[in-house]
Amino acid sequence: MNAPTEVKVSLGVIGLGAVLFVAVALAWDSQNLRLPIGAGIVAVAVCVGLIVRLRFARVVTMVATCLFAVVHLLIALSDAPPWWVRVVSGLLTAAYLYTAVLVNTEPARDHLESK
Repeated sequence: MNAPTEVKVSLGVIGLGAVLFVAVALAWDSQNLRLPIGAGIVAVAVCVGLIVRLRFARVVTMVATCLFAVVHLLIALSDAPPWWVRVVSGLLTAAYLYTAVLVNTEPARDHLESK
């Protein structure tokens, strides 16, 4: 893969974040897996778009990562989950916002928009 580091890091954060979200959901409450699995499916679609260098992948990535960040922020700020779930969600919030910034950098924009 001949992509800049910004795109590779974004792929890693989105992919591993989705896997971690499903793993935490399984460990915390295995009854509620719809949201983590749905987020995982969207994350796979975003990663495929970044790898294939679709024209609209950058915008879709920014929208998806911001939505993921909002979901994790709501989990982190709620009182229902245990402390370790809130910590993981807080870290994932920061990671997803970092990914939205990384996709907006010039090397990532040049790579994703020039084909």
